[in-house]
Amino acid sequence: MPCAECLRIAKALRGAWRADAQKLRAKVRDAAVSSGRDPREFGIGWVFSVARMPDEEMRALLEAHYPTVAETTRRREEHEKLTGHSLKAWSMFSSYSADEAD
Repeated sequence: MPCAECLRIAKALRGAWRADAQKLRAKVRDAAVSSGRDPREFGIGWVFSVARMPDEEMRALLEAHYPTVAETTRRREEHEKLTGHSLKAWSMFSSYSADEAD
């Protein structure tokens, strides 16, 4: 059983992914509409352009678009270093958890 902080961080990561992804979808939709393009096609093009970036540029761009995830990930990494715990499996489990009332 994970410690209480592991569970808090796992839930925070799930919430961060949801919140940041929702904001990014809105930005992509707004950019597509303002340029007269289909939002789905625009988003797919953006994803492919990001995939072609060098790793460090991609990481910086994604951290800029997912700031809450980036901060929570830093918190996870710090907790893992300090305690030796691994939250990778718990984060994934939390993503598929039936408990949506966090």
